[in-house]
Amino acid sequence: MFPLFETICIVKQQVQNIALHQQRYEKSVAEFYGGYVEKSINLVEIIDKNKRIYSEINSDIIRCRIDYNKEHYQIQFFPYQRKNYRTFQPVICDDIDYHLKFSHRAIFEQLLQQKQGCDEIIIIKQGNVTDCSIGNLIFRKNNQWMTSNTPLLKGTQRQKLLAEGKIQERRILLEDLPYFDEVRVINALNGL
Repeated sequence: MFPLFETICIVKQQVQNIALHQQRYEKSVAEFYGGYVEKSINLVEIIDKNKRIYSEINSDIIRCRIDYNKEHYQIQFFPYQRKNYRTFQPVICDDIDYHLKFSHRAIFEQLLQQKQGCDEIIIIKQGNVTDCSIGNLIFRKNNQWMTSNTPLLKGTQRQKLLAEGKIQERRILLEDLPYFDEVRVINALNGL
């Protein structure tokens, strides 16, 4: 019913990166449904319309999930606690396609079964580092942060950090992983 979704971060009642989410939503709807969509959902309006609901959640960070199709949506709010990911297991999946934020995520559940006790996975597609199961990855070498130029999904946090010049995009191969000093997960709820 809702093939696509957006996850939006609300910090101390302030919606984060909403313009980038709106842009991705519009692009995703147009691609998924084959062109221009007459009735567009305004994410700012629907979040504001539900402010009473999320303002009652006792958390500084709120995860807003909006599932949608061409004409309809459903919205949910959850308290969010940031997690630390310290260990990563590379897993190979050469045919994965997640260029839109699809609600159907069974492929990630399958890949997570290979994490071998680690906190998270690093998905390798045709030798290239892509993402993990819940977001993009950034890698630190000395004082410079880098992200793969072959992400599965161009996340909003990734786009923001690239635009701000805080991370650089480059090709990262599986064999490059041991040479980085640190790896971090970034997504709508987790920045640099």
